[in-house]
Amino acid sequence: MLLIATVWAIGACSTVVSGTATGRLPAPTGQTLFDGPVPTYGQTFTEKQTTLLAYLRALRRVDPCGLLLMLKDIGAPTYISGDVGGCFGSVKVAGSASPSSVGLSLILGDYSREKPEFRVDGTPVFHTAGTCLYEFPIALDKLPNAPKLTRGAGTSALRVVVVDGSRSGLVPNCKMAQPVIGVLAKMNPADMPVRDALSAYPIKIAERDPCEILGEYPGQANEVRQSLFGDPYACRFSLQDNDAQFELTIRTGVDPPSRLRGEIRDGVEYFHGRDGSMCTSMVRLGKPLYARDVPGGAVQESSTPERVFIEVLTFSLKNSDCGSTREMIDKAVRIFRGSFD
Repeated sequence: MLLIATVWAIGACSTVVSGTATGRLPAPTGQTLFDGPVPTYGQTFTEKQTTLLAYLRALRRVDPCGLLLMLKDIGAPTYISGDVGGCFGSVKVAGSASPSSVGLSLILGDYSREKPEFRVDGTPVFHTAGTCLYEFPIALDKLPNAPKLTRGAGTSALRVVVVDGSRSGLVPNCKMAQPVIGVLAKMNPADMPVRDALSAYPIKIAERDPCEILGEYPGQANEVRQSLFGDPYACRFSLQDNDAQFELTIRTGVDPPSRLRGEIRDGVEYFHGRDGSMCTSMVRLGKPLYARDVPGGAVQESSTPERVFIEVLTFSLKNSDCGSTREMIDKAVRIFRGSFD
């Protein structure tokens, strides 16, 4: 499984007036990905859960569009298109007939049973057969304040996907992925670009933690775990006195699944549905995410631009009532609405 994230370093200055330190805090860099205590949101987490949340936060702090711009030595990106967990860009690699799109994202992967396709300076690179999708570990555990990972906790990894010029499908010829991986796999994690207001493609909601929803259920969280696909923008958990498993995800898309029924309340688009033992509730908020020229302009694409969705999935073998799912999506709107552009 593959997933990617990166960090954009910015400059800052500080001033001293009347003997009192004022001004900005030091600019975030790859060295600061683990800075600060891990929020508990009113819960009592185990050491393993706290470590997991620290690594998921570190992955969210990386700016994937900043990583894409670091490919300029092998091909100048002409546009970038950010989403919550990743970044696409058009890159013209020397020797290629036309620009190709590269997608980057960060995840927690499990490679314990996989064999690498090849290595770059000792870093194993894993390939999904029949695609141009690659994943490789990034050594976040070597950074300052990084907690020690326990066995089975997952591996911080970067996902690289090569797509055709129209972004409509995977390129069957993966040759241009080789130079891209060669640059990124050699990167020192301390040099990763950090996501903030000055990111290559800033998205406010991408700086938020999906597990903030736990603050609405103080002292009730059980089994806080990573998502099945290692997505740092998903929070998977159960609650006391409730047999259901919950997963709240912040993601992008164009339209919700057709099986969901839509409604509008207080200017917010809601979508609800049930499929057997699984309940789904979603909201669509925020402005369209247009691609941008690298200098900063907006590229008007012929396709419909993506929007940000918050999704709550609930699975229960005993209770088919979707009331708790709808209640949770309402709480999520109150928590996260202020972070939509």
